[in-house]
Amino acid sequence: MFGVLIRRQDQQEEIVKNVPQLLAVSQSLDSFLVAKRLHLFLDICEECKPPMPKKTFQAVCDFLFKQVLPLGTSIQQVKKWPRIMDKFVPLSWKPQIPATPRQTQIPGGELATQGQVLKGEQQFTREHHDVLMEAFSHLVCCSPTDALDFLQTQLKDDTQHVRVVLLKHLKVTIASNDLYENRSRKRPIVDAVKCILDDRREAVIKATLGFIKELVRSQNVEGCAVWDMVAYVFQQLNRPAGQPGTKTSPPGHKEEEDGIQAMCVDVLEHLNTSAEGMSKILWPKLLHFVVPAPYSPSLRPLCRCLKELAVTQQGESALFLGSCKGVKLPSAQGLFARLLVLASNPNQTGRWSLQLLHAVRCNIHAAVNKLWGMQIPFLLESIRVEFPETSSQEWEQKLLQFLRRSLETIADSNWMRNLSREFESQMSSYADQSPEKSFLYKCLGTSLTSCEDLPFVKNQIQHIVEKANYLEASEREKVIHVISFSAMGHLDLTLATLHKFGDGLEKKIRLSEVISHYKDYYQGRRGHVHQAMMLTYGRVALCAPKELLCSQVETGIMKRVLRHYYNSGQVLGVSIAKKDINLKLTFIQSMIDISLALHETQDYHGLQLTCKKELLGVILDFIREEPVDSLATSVRPNAILALGYLSKLKPCLTLEENRDLLDQSIKSLFPLPPLEQLKEEMGKDSLDIEGLYNSSMEALGKLMKNVLEEQPTSELVGEIFQLIDPWFTETECSRERALHASLQLLDAFQESSGVGIPSGEDFHQFGSLVALLAPFTCDSSAQCRQWAGKCINCLVHIQARSGITLEEKQEMLFACLDLQSQFPEDLFTASSKMAKVVSAHFPPDQALDFIEDILEELVSGNRMCATAAGSWLLTILQDCGGAMEAQVSKILDVFYSRLPTIKEESLRQVLVDAISVMAHYHLDAVFNSLMGRRLPMDSETGELWRSLGKELFLALLILQRLATTVTQPQSLETASAIGSDDTPVFADEEPLKATCAIYEVISVLPTGKVIEELFPALFCALLQQVSKTLGQRMPSYEGRRRLFQREQHLSEGNPCRLSVASLKTLLSKMTSEPSLAETGGVNIWVLLRDPSTHHEGVCLLTSHLVQSGLLDKEIVEHVLFWMNSGSEKLRLTSTAFFVEVKGDPILSGKEQLQTIFSNLIERAGDQYPSIRQMSIRGLGNILLVAPDKVRSQKKTIMEIFLGALNDAQVVRESLQVLAVVLPHLKEKDMGSLFKNITLQTVSYLDDDDADLRSAALRLFGILAVSTKSRFHAFFAEQVRKNLVPLLIHQQDPSPQASEACKDAFMQSVSFLPKRKLKACLEELRPASPRTLPYLHVYVCRQLVKTNPEVKGELLQKTTAYFQSIWEETRTAALDLSGVVLESMEIPDLDETFRQQLLGSLKVLQEDPSPGVQQAAADMTTYIRKKWGEEESHETEAPQEFVPACKPQPGKTTGATPAHQGMCELLFPVLL
Repeated sequence: MFGVLIRRQDQQEEIVKNVPQLLAVSQSLDSFLVAKRLHLFLDICEECKPPMPKKTFQAVCDFLFKQVLPLGTSIQQVKKWPRIMDKFVPLSWKPQIPATPRQTQIPGGELATQGQVLKGEQQFTREHHDVLMEAFSHLVCCSPTDALDFLQTQLKDDTQHVRVVLLKHLKVTIASNDLYENRSRKRPIVDAVKCILDDRREAVIKATLGFIKELVRSQNVEGCAVWDMVAYVFQQLNRPAGQPGTKTSPPGHKEEEDGIQAMCVDVLEHLNTSAEGMSKILWPKLLHFVVPAPYSPSLRPLCRCLKELAVTQQGESALFLGSCKGVKLPSAQGLFARLLVLASNPNQTGRWSLQLLHAVRCNIHAAVNKLWGMQIPFLLESIRVEFPETSSQEWEQKLLQFLRRSLETIADSNWMRNLSREFESQMSSYADQSPEKSFLYKCLGTSLTSCEDLPFVKNQIQHIVEKANYLEASEREKVIHVISFSAMGHLDLTLATLHKFGDGLEKKIRLSEVISHYKDYYQGRRGHVHQAMMLTYGRVALCAPKELLCSQVETGIMKRVLRHYYNSGQVLGVSIAKKDINLKLTFIQSMIDISLALHETQDYHGLQLTCKKELLGVILDFIREEPVDSLATSVRPNAILALGYLSKLKPCLTLEENRDLLDQSIKSLFPLPPLEQLKEEMGKDSLDIEGLYNSSMEALGKLMKNVLEEQPTSELVGEIFQLIDPWFTETECSRERALHASLQLLDAFQESSGVGIPSGEDFHQFGSLVALLAPFTCDSSAQCRQWAGKCINCLVHIQARSGITLEEKQEMLFACLDLQSQFPEDLFTASSKMAKVVSAHFPPDQALDFIEDILEELVSGNRMCATAAGSWLLTILQDCGGAMEAQVSKILDVFYSRLPTIKEESLRQVLVDAISVMAHYHLDAVFNSLMGRRLPMDSETGELWRSLGKELFLALLILQRLATTVTQPQSLETASAIGSDDTPVFADEEPLKATCAIYEVISVLPTGKVIEELFPALFCALLQQVSKTLGQRMPSYEGRRRLFQREQHLSEGNPCRLSVASLKTLLSKMTSEPSLAETGGVNIWVLLRDPSTHHEGVCLLTSHLVQSGLLDKEIVEHVLFWMNSGSEKLRLTSTAFFVEVKGDPILSGKEQLQTIFSNLIERAGDQYPSIRQMSIRGLGNILLVAPDKVRSQKKTIMEIFLGALNDAQVVRESLQVLAVVLPHLKEKDMGSLFKNITLQTVSYLDDDDADLRSAALRLFGILAVSTKSRFHAFFAEQVRKNLVPLLIHQQDPSPQASEACKDAFMQSVSFLPKRKLKACLEELRPASPRTLPYLHVYVCRQLVKTNPEVKGELLQKTTAYFQSIWEETRTAALDLSGVVLESMEIPDLDETFRQQLLGSLKVLQEDPSPGVQQAAADMTTYIRKKWGEEESHETEAPQEFVPACKPQPGKTTGATPAHQGMCELLFPVLL
């Protein structure tokens, strides 16, 4: 209703007057409804503008603000409000403090409970609160003056809480721009807030800044005191925390100041420059805050605002900087200097500062309007496109170039001088060591180098150098940057100033100044001055015009640096301390800068530096002094880098000097502990350590690259690898570094390979480097594998150049990726793939180098690397072995030399397999090489022969060659007989080696079937070698030095044993007959290698060949050829071979037999007994096997046999052969030769040789059986004459002779004269002679009884055996003599003979044998008793003589029971 009535002017006064009363009455009503009605009423009042008394205005304000008064306001604070409302408020109402519910602080500062505003015991919503504040906004518009008074009254209250809350409520009012745009409601509020701008309490300041933020972000500020508000913001920025160089505030104050500063920046960030009236208020006053240092935090939003404001002023005339009503604007040079430095930080202020600079370009200088109009957009585009890819150094270079072009365009020395002063004056605006300050130094130097006023420039430079505080790092940086950049345009002036200053440091001083010099030294000033000068000279060289540098660099720069370096540790010319780390780093950096500067000049190749070696020596000393157990400073990487740059300067270094540089660098870097250990030791600085390590490796790579650029040859690459090589086997970390350095070296050489390797030539170190690096593709370290794989890839590209295919590149790439796997199988597969690619480009002429080096890895590497090395070796040989013919011999020598040093079986097998691969390509070379090895004592060579034998194809070819080698003529045969004790004969080397090789090859063959075709040739070759080596010794060379020197007893061994072993192995593969080993206890192979039994062994061997079916025509023809050989041994072997012709169809064939027969006939007259012996045996066998085929030659054969009976050396063989042959001959075949044979046979019955005696007795028995009627009387006579031997030798010491004698005697019984004796003996014939041990006694007794006339003859023949050398014979003779004497009468024994007999018996009584002694004593006693004094013994009968051989009771004779019983019956009779 009031809203309708208020529109009437006549009722406005009355209605307004009643408003306070209505508000008082409404206390009991819904407050929200009342608020809405009041809001509607005031809204109409704002429209109608009714007059409102001050008391009414105050009452409405009190009503509104009491509802929004914070819950925490005390009663005393409430009482301070005006008392106008008291008369409208019931006395019973008092503000109450309710119980404290859960409260939270809401944005704006109000206290709320669950989003509701509290008043007394009432609650109202946020909407209620907003309605009240909107109502107050309408009230302000109704009476701005009263509103100002009311607000000022409230804000003048010094209570912080009240001010903060009111400001927050007013902030909401100011922000209500959407509904009310009337400027009249903002002005009184802003003016009211101005009264508290001097409040320094943090809460009030923050609330004020919040209010200002809402003000400056609004759309309309016309008529408001905005400048005062903005100035207040900058005033808060100008607090101690924002001023560079001020002391640090306490922690609490620091946080407070940082918070306020952040709010100030936030206010400026939200400043709306497009608001109505804003540009008129702020432009150009805001420029005042650009240059001063305290406002630096606000520069980003400030530049943005100024840029936007400047754009709105572009149509107006140019601003004259330096003056403005109310504020002091910066000068054009000052603003330009400030904005240019700010642009150096593109990430923060760079964009806005450049945009502002572009907007005010006309205000800076008219000459740059066009230039900046093009250049600044270009720079802005660079920030947008290239940042952050563009480095800060590159960006600074662009800005400095922009500055220099701008100064060249301005071309005003006075303006430049002022700019230089501005640069210097603004240095305090930036923190020390900040990028902005560093850039400012460069800008100052650039401005000086562009200034043409030389006196001014000189004064500025001199002032900077002389007045700098060198103890401060920022001051030293200032000197370095300013002086170096000024040298760009004033090199001579700059160097002159530096020289003068440096000379002043070394001037003669008075005694009073000595203390100050020492003080300077110990405070560090002197060292800092020299270090700053060294760095300055280096930077001067970098910035100096390149065309002027070469003429000044040595005397004006380098030697000056050396001078400062030497003087830095001296006082009064005396060195008093070692060079510290900073001095070393300074000197190194200076050398790097100077070297880089020289490299950028075009004519530095013509510059000869006389101080180069001195500089290098200083830096090398730095490297040597670095500890190898830590990496704490950057001296090491920087020094190595400096060496690289200096090494390229003239004069060129020699190869040895370059080696020394690299060697010292490697020795300083590679022994360092593992990176992880270094990082653990450094703790929090681990990232710095990793950076130092990486930079050190990069520096080494650059050093190698620089050295290669001067001498890009493969020989130099090899020299460098010789320096790296020892570190591959030290530790895992050193191996990683060595591989990393190898990759760096190969990458550098690859870049220059077009120069280093002439077209059409191979990389000379390719093979050796592949061998060195390839095994590490399977290293236990993943990093090592990656480096090694990349190195191999690089090597392939260097070797192949453009010849590598896309498929090979992809194969190498995928293989390198696979090297990251942790599974050994994957690693070996990837490594093998790389080996395949390498083999496609492998130069065959480098095979030897490759093999020698990779075998080193095979021996010294770990298990994985050794396996990889073996795989690479076999792959290269398999793929490229065919082209290595020229180096095969040397390659094999390398293999042989390495084989004894490798003990692990798998690695030895690699070498063995490698030789097998070579044999596939170059069998002749491998064969000849192996034949040159030390066989048979070299076990490694035997292993190689066996490896070749495992491949059937190679085995057959090799065996064929070996057989040929064995049979080919060597040295002349010795004419000495077998077994001669003359000068020793040495076996021929080559056949012996081939023989042993045959043994090794055959020993690994699976079966003999694979060599059936080669068997004849192999058998003949080995049998020939067995024959030739009989009785020989191992070969030797050069006098007493022997071929086989491993052990003396081996070198003096029996070569025939080796030949027999090979033959045995051959036959063992062809047959599994056990008879080849032993037959009847006789070892064939032992017989074969013994010269005395060789022929017997050959006979047995031939017999077994026949039985096994291995004897063929080829063997027969080959061996038959030896029978006419000039070699006695071969003739013997051949003759013995054909002895056993029985049963073989090949040997018994007519043609073969005739040939064999003819040769045997001829060999029967050979000069060597063994050959004659075998010939006789062979002829005997022919008579047995094919008597019909030699019918016409039988008599000739018998004559040969007869003649052999006269040959003492073959008589036994003849007797044995005759014993075998005679039963098969007819009477006509022997003819009259029977008597001659018999006579020759009986002549050997008493021979000392038991075998010969046995053979003669056996033949005599056979003759007895074979005697025909025409020779009966003749043979009976021979039996009678030889009866005593036939009796005596029945007790022969030789069992064979004894048995043969008994058999012969039984066969001769029919030729005895007396029938009674014959009849008695005929009864004993069925018994075996072995069962009649006393037959000779019985026969003798019967003989003397039946033939008394033979007693004397028997006794004489028997006593002749008393002198026999055999005990058994002497015993038998005593027995027979006793039997004869027993049958004799006293007159029958002649006295003379009796005395002789007693003398003989006396000798026998001293016989060594007790049995003989006893028998002799018994016989002597018997004789003395029987033939003693007749008178004294007439009545005493002599005791019967008992044979010494009488068996003892119970002793077994070996006879059957029947025959033993017969002997027992006969024995008493005989006695």
